[in-house]
Amino acid sequence: MRNEATFGIVLLVVVLLASPLACKATQAIAGQSATVGLSPEQQKRLELMKSEGSNASLTILPVRVGGTPIDRVTEAVGWLLERKGLNNIELGKTPFESGSQTDMRQAAVSVGEFVKKDPITTGYALYAEFNGKGRVDELRAIVVDKSGALVWNDRQTPQDETWKKMGGDGDLLVCCAVVAERLAPQLGLNEQTAKAAKPGKMARIMSERSGTPPEEDTTPLPERQKEMKELGQKATLVIFPARIGGNAEDAASAGDLARMINEEGLCKAEPAKQSLLLNASLADPNEMKKLWDLAREFRDYAKKNPTDADYVLYADYIFTPEYWERGMVHFVVCDRKGEWVIVDMQNSHHPDYQSIKPTSKEGCNKLLVKRLESYLR
Repeated sequence: MRNEATFGIVLLVVVLLASPLACKATQAIAGQSATVGLSPEQQKRLELMKSEGSNASLTILPVRVGGTPIDRVTEAVGWLLERKGLNNIELGKTPFESGSQTDMRQAAVSVGEFVKKDPITTGYALYAEFNGKGRVDELRAIVVDKSGALVWNDRQTPQDETWKKMGGDGDLLVCCAVVAERLAPQLGLNEQTAKAAKPGKMARIMSERSGTPPEEDTTPLPERQKEMKELGQKATLVIFPARIGGNAEDAASAGDLARMINEEGLCKAEPAKQSLLLNASLADPNEMKKLWDLAREFRDYAKKNPTDADYVLYADYIFTPEYWERGMVHFVVCDRKGEWVIVDMQNSHHPDYQSIKPTSKEGCNKLLVKRLESYLR
Protein backbone atom coordinates (compact mmCIF):
# COMPACT_ATOMS: atom_id res chain seq x y z
CA MET A 1 0.00 0.00 0.00
CA ARG A 2 1.18 3.52 -0.70
CA ASN A 3 3.40 5.40 1.68
CA GLU A 4 2.92 9.13 0.99
CA ALA A 5 3.90 12.21 2.97
CA THR A 6 2.14 12.69 6.27
CA PHE A 7 -1.04 14.71 6.11
CA GLY A 8 -1.88 17.51 8.49
CA ILE A 9 -4.43 16.58 11.15
CA VAL A 10 -5.53 20.05 12.19
CA LEU A 11 -9.22 20.30 13.13
CA LEU A 12 -9.85 16.56 13.44
CA VAL A 13 -11.30 15.81 16.88
CA VAL A 14 -12.93 19.21 17.42
CA VAL A 15 -14.78 18.77 14.20
CA LEU A 16 -15.80 15.28 15.19
CA LEU A 17 -17.23 16.51 18.42
CA ALA A 18 -19.03 19.46 16.95
CA SER A 19 -19.76 18.55 13.34
CA PRO A 20 -23.14 17.42 12.02
CA LEU A 21 -21.30 14.48 10.43
CA ALA A 22 -20.84 12.94 13.88
CA CYS A 23 -24.60 12.92 14.43
CA LYS A 24 -25.80 12.58 10.83
CA ALA A 25 -28.19 9.68 10.42
CA THR A 26 -27.11 8.64 6.95
CA GLN A 27 -28.31 5.44 5.36
CA ALA A 28 -25.25 3.21 5.07
CA ILE A 29 -24.56 1.75 1.66
CA ALA A 30 -23.31 -1.82 1.58
CA GLY A 31 -20.06 -2.04 -0.40
CA GLN A 32 -19.78 -4.34 -3.37
CA SER A 33 -16.53 -5.66 -1.94
CA ALA A 34 -18.53 -7.05 0.99
CA THR A 35 -21.04 -8.93 -1.16
CA VAL A 36 -19.49 -9.71 -4.53
CA GLY A 37 -16.76 -12.22 -5.32
CA LEU A 38 -16.58 -13.74 -1.84
CA SER A 39 -15.66 -17.34 -1.27
CA PRO A 40 -18.27 -19.41 0.63
CA GLU A 41 -15.94 -19.45 3.66
CA GLN A 42 -15.51 -15.67 3.69
CA GLN A 43 -19.25 -15.17 3.23
CA LYS A 44 -19.85 -17.33 6.31
CA ARG A 45 -17.35 -15.32 8.33
CA LEU A 46 -18.98 -12.08 7.24
CA GLU A 47 -22.46 -13.35 8.13
CA LEU A 48 -21.20 -14.50 11.52
CA MET A 49 -19.69 -11.10 12.27
CA LYS A 50 -22.86 -9.37 11.18
CA SER A 51 -24.99 -11.64 13.39
CA GLU A 52 -23.00 -10.58 16.46
CA GLY A 53 -24.09 -6.98 15.99
CA SER A 54 -23.34 -4.66 18.89
CA ASN A 55 -21.74 -7.51 20.82
CA ALA A 56 -18.97 -8.07 18.28
CA SER A 57 -15.53 -7.17 19.61
CA LEU A 58 -13.12 -5.24 17.41
CA THR A 59 -9.49 -4.17 17.67
CA ILE A 60 -8.71 -1.14 15.52
CA LEU A 61 -5.10 -1.29 14.42
CA PRO A 62 -3.36 2.09 14.13
CA VAL A 63 -4.84 3.88 11.13
CA ARG A 64 -2.24 5.12 8.67
CA VAL A 65 -2.57 8.56 7.08
CA GLY A 66 -0.18 9.01 4.21
CA GLY A 67 1.74 6.03 5.52
CA THR A 68 2.06 7.30 9.09
CA PRO A 69 0.03 5.75 11.95
CA ILE A 70 -1.91 8.46 13.78
CA ASP A 71 -3.60 7.62 17.06
CA ARG A 72 -6.12 10.46 16.89
CA VAL A 73 -7.52 9.13 13.64
CA THR A 74 -7.65 5.60 15.05
CA GLU A 75 -9.57 6.89 18.09
CA ALA A 76 -11.93 8.86 15.87
CA VAL A 77 -12.88 5.78 13.83
CA GLY A 78 -13.48 3.88 17.08
CA TRP A 79 -15.60 6.68 18.51
CA LEU A 80 -17.79 6.80 15.41
CA LEU A 81 -18.33 3.04 15.50
CA GLU A 82 -19.16 3.23 19.20
CA ARG A 83 -21.76 5.88 18.43
CA LYS A 84 -23.27 3.44 15.94
CA GLY A 85 -23.67 0.86 18.70
CA LEU A 86 -20.48 -1.22 18.78
CA ASN A 87 -19.84 -1.92 22.47
CA ASN A 88 -16.49 -3.70 22.56
CA ILE A 89 -13.66 -1.74 20.95
CA GLU A 90 -9.94 -1.96 21.62
CA LEU A 91 -7.20 0.18 20.14
CA GLY A 92 -4.20 -1.69 18.80
CA LYS A 93 -0.79 -0.47 19.89
CA THR A 94 1.47 -2.02 17.25
CA PRO A 95 1.11 -0.60 13.73
CA PHE A 96 0.75 -2.94 10.80
CA GLU A 97 3.57 -2.26 8.34
CA SER A 98 1.82 -2.07 4.99
CA GLY A 99 4.96 -1.34 2.99
CA SER A 100 4.38 -0.72 -0.72
CA GLN A 101 1.59 -3.23 -1.28
CA THR A 102 -1.08 -2.03 -3.68
CA ASP A 103 -3.02 -5.25 -4.22
CA MET A 104 -5.93 -5.49 -1.77
CA ARG A 105 -5.95 -9.27 -1.62
CA GLN A 106 -2.27 -9.47 -0.81
CA ALA A 107 -2.65 -6.70 1.73
CA ALA A 108 -5.47 -8.64 3.38
CA VAL A 109 -3.25 -11.72 3.58
CA SER A 110 -0.52 -9.60 5.18
CA VAL A 111 -2.92 -8.18 7.75
CA GLY A 112 -4.00 -11.71 8.61
CA GLU A 113 -0.39 -12.80 9.05
CA PHE A 114 0.22 -9.77 11.25
CA VAL A 115 -2.68 -10.72 13.52
CA LYS A 116 -1.36 -14.28 13.79
CA LYS A 117 2.03 -13.00 14.93
CA ASP A 118 0.60 -10.30 17.21
CA PRO A 119 -2.64 -11.88 18.52
CA ILE A 120 -5.64 -9.72 19.35
CA THR A 121 -7.94 -10.18 22.35
CA THR A 122 -11.06 -9.39 20.32
CA GLY A 123 -12.97 -11.40 17.73
CA TYR A 124 -11.95 -9.13 14.87
CA ALA A 125 -9.33 -6.60 13.81
CA LEU A 126 -9.71 -3.60 11.50
CA TYR A 127 -6.87 -2.07 9.53
CA ALA A 128 -7.50 1.14 7.59
CA GLU A 129 -5.33 3.54 5.68
CA PHE A 130 -5.91 6.94 4.09
CA ASN A 131 -3.83 7.52 0.94
CA GLY A 132 -3.13 10.40 -1.38
CA LYS A 133 -0.93 13.42 -1.94
CA GLY A 134 -1.85 16.58 -0.07
CA ARG A 135 -5.45 15.46 0.37
CA VAL A 136 -6.78 11.95 0.92
CA ASP A 137 -8.11 10.44 -2.30
CA GLU A 138 -8.30 6.75 -1.38
CA LEU A 139 -9.48 4.78 1.64
CA ARG A 140 -8.70 1.12 2.25
CA ALA A 141 -10.14 -0.99 5.04
CA ILE A 142 -9.58 -4.65 5.90
CA VAL A 143 -11.24 -6.74 8.62
CA VAL A 144 -9.86 -10.12 9.66
CA ASP A 145 -10.99 -12.42 12.43
CA LYS A 146 -8.75 -13.41 15.34
CA SER A 147 -7.38 -16.34 13.36
CA GLY A 148 -6.26 -13.94 10.63
CA ALA A 149 -8.87 -15.01 8.09
CA LEU A 150 -10.28 -12.29 5.85
CA VAL A 151 -13.82 -11.17 6.71
CA TRP A 152 -14.28 -7.93 4.77
CA ASN A 153 -12.30 -5.46 2.70
CA ASP A 154 -13.22 -2.21 1.02
CA ARG A 155 -11.72 0.51 -1.15
CA GLN A 156 -13.29 3.95 -1.55
CA THR A 157 -12.51 7.11 -3.51
CA PRO A 158 -14.21 10.52 -3.44
CA GLN A 159 -16.19 9.45 -6.52
CA ASP A 160 -17.93 6.62 -4.67
CA GLU A 161 -21.46 7.12 -3.40
CA THR A 162 -20.80 6.84 0.34
CA TRP A 163 -17.92 9.30 0.18
CA LYS A 164 -20.05 11.73 -1.81
CA LYS A 165 -22.83 11.48 0.78
CA MET A 166 -20.39 12.20 3.58
CA GLY A 167 -19.03 15.35 1.97
CA GLY A 168 -16.89 14.19 -0.92
CA ASP A 169 -13.59 15.76 0.11
CA GLY A 170 -10.33 14.55 1.63
CA ASP A 171 -10.89 16.02 5.08
CA LEU A 172 -9.85 13.54 7.77
CA LEU A 173 -13.23 13.76 9.48
CA VAL A 174 -14.96 12.80 6.26
CA CYS A 175 -12.54 9.91 5.79
CA CYS A 176 -13.19 8.57 9.30
CA ALA A 177 -16.92 8.89 8.72
CA VAL A 178 -16.71 7.02 5.41
CA VAL A 179 -14.88 4.10 7.03
CA ALA A 180 -17.46 3.94 9.82
CA GLU A 181 -20.38 4.17 7.40
CA ARG A 182 -19.01 1.42 5.19
CA LEU A 183 -18.14 -0.94 8.02
CA ALA A 184 -21.20 -0.40 10.23
CA PRO A 185 -23.67 -2.55 8.23
CA GLN A 186 -21.09 -5.34 7.97
CA LEU A 187 -21.02 -5.36 11.77
CA GLY A 188 -24.80 -5.50 11.95
CA LEU A 189 -25.03 -1.91 13.16
CA ASN A 190 -28.03 0.15 12.13
CA GLU A 191 -30.29 2.99 13.24
CA GLN A 192 -31.66 0.91 16.11
CA THR A 193 -28.21 0.10 17.50
CA ALA A 194 -27.22 3.75 17.14
CA LYS A 195 -30.26 4.87 19.13
CA ALA A 196 -29.42 2.37 21.87
CA ALA A 197 -25.71 3.27 21.92
CA LYS A 198 -24.22 4.62 25.14
CA PRO A 199 -20.95 6.49 25.62
CA GLY A 200 -18.17 4.04 26.40
CA LYS A 201 -14.41 3.77 26.28
CA MET A 202 -14.05 5.67 23.02
CA ALA A 203 -16.22 8.51 24.27
CA ARG A 204 -14.07 8.80 27.38
CA ILE A 205 -10.92 8.95 25.29
CA MET A 206 -12.41 11.63 23.07
CA SER A 207 -13.50 13.63 26.08
CA GLU A 208 -10.02 13.50 27.54
CA ARG A 209 -8.54 14.52 24.20
CA SER A 210 -10.94 17.42 23.88
CA GLY A 211 -9.85 19.13 27.06
CA THR A 212 -13.50 19.89 27.76
CA PRO A 213 -13.91 21.30 31.28
CA PRO A 214 -16.04 19.61 33.92
CA GLU A 215 -19.79 20.01 33.65
CA GLU A 216 -20.00 22.31 36.65
CA ASP A 217 -17.89 24.85 34.73
CA THR A 218 -20.03 24.82 31.59
CA THR A 219 -23.54 24.41 33.02
CA PRO A 220 -23.86 28.10 34.03
CA LEU A 221 -23.04 29.39 30.53
CA PRO A 222 -26.60 29.44 29.08
CA GLU A 223 -27.88 31.48 32.03
CA ARG A 224 -24.98 33.93 31.75
CA GLN A 225 -25.62 34.26 28.03
CA LYS A 226 -29.26 34.99 28.78
CA GLU A 227 -28.24 37.75 31.20
CA MET A 228 -25.95 39.30 28.60
CA LYS A 229 -28.71 39.15 26.00
CA GLU A 230 -31.17 40.84 28.36
CA LEU A 231 -28.71 43.68 29.02
CA GLY A 232 -28.64 44.29 25.28
CA GLN A 233 -27.21 47.63 24.21
CA LYS A 234 -26.65 48.59 27.85
CA ALA A 235 -23.93 45.95 28.22
CA THR A 236 -20.36 47.21 27.98
CA LEU A 237 -17.79 45.07 26.21
CA VAL A 238 -14.02 45.52 26.09
CA ILE A 239 -12.32 43.81 23.15
CA PHE A 240 -8.70 42.75 23.14
CA PRO A 241 -6.71 42.49 19.89
CA ALA A 242 -7.27 39.19 18.13
CA ARG A 243 -4.48 36.64 18.11
CA ILE A 244 -3.48 35.69 14.55
CA GLY A 245 -1.87 32.36 13.79
CA GLY A 246 -1.18 31.67 17.44
CA ASN A 247 1.80 34.00 17.73
CA ALA A 248 0.85 37.57 16.88
CA GLU A 249 -1.75 40.09 17.99
CA ASP A 250 -3.49 42.36 15.54
CA ALA A 251 -3.94 45.72 17.23
CA ALA A 252 -6.36 47.04 14.60
CA SER A 253 -8.75 44.13 15.04
CA ALA A 254 -9.95 45.33 18.45
CA GLY A 255 -11.08 48.67 17.03
CA ASP A 256 -12.55 47.05 13.93
CA LEU A 257 -14.57 44.58 15.99
CA ALA A 258 -15.78 47.29 18.37
CA ARG A 259 -16.98 49.39 15.44
CA MET A 260 -18.78 46.45 13.79
CA ILE A 261 -20.44 45.36 17.04
CA ASN A 262 -21.61 48.92 17.76
CA GLU A 263 -22.96 49.28 14.24
CA GLU A 264 -25.02 46.13 14.77
CA GLY A 265 -26.30 47.54 18.08
CA LEU A 266 -25.34 44.41 19.99
CA CYS A 267 -23.80 46.23 22.96
CA LYS A 268 -21.45 49.11 23.81
CA ALA A 269 -18.08 47.87 22.63
CA GLU A 270 -14.68 49.50 22.83
CA PRO A 271 -11.11 48.31 22.23
CA ALA A 272 -8.97 47.45 25.25
CA LYS A 273 -6.43 50.05 26.31
CA GLN A 274 -3.78 47.39 26.84
CA SER A 275 -2.37 44.69 24.58
CA LEU A 276 -2.70 40.99 25.34
CA LEU A 277 -1.12 38.00 23.62
CA LEU A 278 -2.15 34.72 25.20
CA ASN A 279 0.16 31.72 25.10
CA ALA A 280 -2.36 28.86 24.65
CA SER A 281 -0.71 26.43 22.27
CA LEU A 282 -2.05 25.47 18.86
CA ALA A 283 0.26 22.47 18.62
CA ASP A 284 -2.33 19.91 19.69
CA PRO A 285 -4.21 18.49 16.67
CA ASN A 286 -7.43 18.50 18.72
CA GLU A 287 -9.14 21.80 17.98
CA MET A 288 -11.53 21.45 20.89
CA LYS A 289 -8.56 21.31 23.23
CA LYS A 290 -7.11 24.41 21.59
CA LEU A 291 -10.37 26.23 22.24
CA TRP A 292 -10.64 25.28 25.90
CA ASP A 293 -6.96 25.88 26.59
CA LEU A 294 -7.45 29.40 25.26
CA ALA A 295 -10.65 29.80 27.28
CA ARG A 296 -8.93 28.76 30.51
CA GLU A 297 -6.02 31.11 29.97
CA PHE A 298 -8.29 34.06 29.19
CA ARG A 299 -10.49 33.28 32.19
CA ASP A 300 -7.43 33.29 34.44
CA TYR A 301 -6.32 36.61 32.97
CA ALA A 302 -9.76 38.18 33.33
CA LYS A 303 -9.95 37.16 36.99
CA LYS A 304 -6.52 38.54 37.80
CA ASN A 305 -6.93 41.71 35.73
CA PRO A 306 -10.50 42.98 36.17
CA THR A 307 -11.69 45.47 33.56
CA ASP A 308 -14.19 48.25 34.15
CA ALA A 309 -16.75 46.70 31.82
CA ASP A 310 -19.54 44.17 32.01
CA TYR A 311 -17.74 41.82 29.63
CA VAL A 312 -14.38 41.22 27.94
CA LEU A 313 -13.70 39.40 24.67
CA TYR A 314 -10.67 37.65 23.22
CA ALA A 315 -10.47 36.10 19.74
CA ASP A 316 -8.15 33.59 18.09
CA TYR A 317 -7.91 33.39 14.27
CA ILE A 318 -6.25 31.08 11.77
CA PHE A 319 -6.90 31.63 8.07
CA THR A 320 -5.41 30.65 4.73
CA PRO A 321 -5.90 33.26 1.99
CA GLU A 322 -6.08 30.74 -0.88
CA TYR A 323 -8.10 28.05 0.91
CA TRP A 324 -11.03 29.04 3.12
CA GLU A 325 -11.55 25.55 4.56
CA ARG A 326 -8.20 25.69 6.38
CA GLY A 327 -8.90 27.99 9.26
CA MET A 328 -10.73 28.57 12.51
CA VAL A 329 -12.31 31.37 14.48
CA HIS A 330 -12.47 30.98 18.26
CA PHE A 331 -13.57 33.60 20.75
CA VAL A 332 -14.21 33.77 24.47
CA VAL A 333 -16.32 36.24 26.45
CA CYS A 334 -15.94 36.54 30.22
CA ASP A 335 -18.02 38.61 32.62
CA ARG A 336 -16.88 41.18 35.17
CA LYS A 337 -15.97 38.38 37.59
CA GLY A 338 -13.85 36.63 34.99
CA GLU A 339 -16.32 33.77 34.50
CA TRP A 340 -17.04 32.31 31.08
CA VAL A 341 -20.11 33.58 29.29
CA ILE A 342 -19.44 32.52 25.70
CA VAL A 343 -16.88 30.01 24.42
CA ASP A 344 -17.38 29.69 20.67
CA MET A 345 -15.65 27.66 18.00
CA GLN A 346 -16.06 27.88 14.23
CA ASN A 347 -14.40 25.97 11.41
CA SER A 348 -15.26 24.78 7.93
CA HIS A 349 -17.78 22.25 9.24
CA HIS A 350 -20.07 24.91 10.71
CA PRO A 351 -22.80 26.65 8.67
CA ASP A 352 -21.88 30.21 9.71
CA TYR A 353 -18.26 29.59 8.76
CA GLN A 354 -19.36 28.13 5.43
CA SER A 355 -21.56 31.15 4.75
CA ILE A 356 -18.64 33.60 5.10
CA LYS A 357 -15.67 31.45 4.03
CA PRO A 358 -13.10 33.61 5.83
CA THR A 359 -9.72 33.94 4.13
CA SER A 360 -8.55 37.11 5.89
CA LYS A 361 -8.67 38.92 9.20
CA GLU A 362 -11.64 40.90 7.91
CA GLY A 363 -13.55 37.72 7.13
CA CYS A 364 -12.79 36.36 10.59
CA ASN A 365 -14.04 39.60 12.15
CA LYS A 366 -17.25 39.33 10.17
CA LEU A 367 -17.77 35.75 11.29
CA LEU A 368 -17.14 36.62 14.94
CA VAL A 369 -19.74 39.39 14.84
CA LYS A 370 -22.22 37.04 13.18
CA ARG A 371 -21.64 34.46 15.92
CA LEU A 372 -21.92 37.05 18.70
CA GLU A 373 -25.19 38.23 17.22
CA SER A 374 -26.52 34.66 17.39
CA TYR A 375 -26.05 34.74 21.17
CA LEU A 376 -27.42 38.24 21.78
CA ARG A 377 -30.49 38.31 19.52
